[in-house]
Amino acid sequence: MTRHLFTFFGMFLVGALIALAARTARHQPHAEPSAAHPSGAHSQHATTPSAQPSVAAAPTPVNTVCAICGMKVDPSLPTATYQGKTIGFGCRMCPPKFKADPDKYGPAYLRNAVLKP
Repeated sequence: MTRHLFTFFGMFLVGALIALAARTARHQPHAEPSAAHPSGAHSQHATTPSAQPSVAAAPTPVNTVCAICGMKVDPSLPTATYQGKTIGFGCRMCPPKFKADPDKYGPAYLRNAVLKP
């Protein structure tokens, strides 16, 4: 009886490890919600472009470096407008930070400089 329990729990752990490895291999942390879930069923928390009025669709930002994270500007990310100029961001975490305090980060974006913490 004990041997059967050890066999059961051993196979359970092996299956759990295989499932974890498969899930980790398929995980895409920076994918769009619609790309990660083609049916769109889990995109309830995704922000829509109409929900962010400061986000513009201008393709050429004035900066080449993100002032918040210091990374190169990613052209696939949404841009924002500050003092009539289009600025780009280096990662998905930067637009919400900029939107929260544009006067803190905006001048550094216009100078194309990284803001020191």
